[in-house]
Amino acid sequence: MEKHSATWNKISLSFFKKGFKFILLHLSMQFFVPPSLRTKLLKLYGIQFKNSKTVFIGTNVLFDNLKNVSTSIGDNVLITSGAKILNHFPIITPEGVSEFSMGNVIIEDNVFIGMNALIIKPVTIGKGAVIGAGAVVTKDVLPGTIVGGNPATVIGYTKDFSKI
Repeated sequence: MEKHSATWNKISLSFFKKGFKFILLHLSMQFFVPPSLRTKLLKLYGIQFKNSKTVFIGTNVLFDNLKNVSTSIGDNVLITSGAKILNHFPIITPEGVSEFSMGNVIIEDNVFIGMNALIIKPVTIGKGAVIGAGAVVTKDVLPGTIVGGNPATVIGYTKDFSKI
């Protein structure tokens, strides 16, 4: 019979770093945290901001930053409540999920992300884009494009980019 050794005596510094980041992420999602403090907590978590003072992030917004990937957010970005931003997506094969596709999520300047939108692949959301409420974004969104639905499809263009 193989003897199982306790793992509590093998706790490393990386365990505490991961735990600290987990606490920061979940604190940032709470309604009692002011938006200005929310961006500071997310900075500590690893989200990159061009200028965090011009970004509004609503409550219950989840950022899932995996190891070796990043999420960067530009100026004048508004992310409303309930949005989920993931840098990975499962690769489904006949044998099941064996690995994940991972990469960076880039949200450029002047972007609006609607309530409960889901960004689930490594994507770039272009300048001036609008992501509709409940949209599921799995592909890059061109600058000045309005997308919505599941999966997100183009439903229009913002006024400034209508001549592209």
